[in-house]
Amino acid sequence: MSFEAALKRLDEISVNMEQPDITLEDSMKCYTEAVELIAFCRKYISDAKLTVRKLEEA
Repeated sequence: MSFEAALKRLDEISVNMEQPDITLEDSMKCYTEAVELIAFCRKYISDAKLTVRKLEEA
């Protein structure tokens, strides 16, 4: 999954969770997926920062 795709999915999850008729079960599934996507995005950004630092040192 790309970083952009993860952000898009997080946006979709946010919209879904704002729906007044969402069930608790669906809400928990969305929350779990969102937590995983956030971790993915944080790692992606961390890796990108590391790559930039290495390139600056070269």
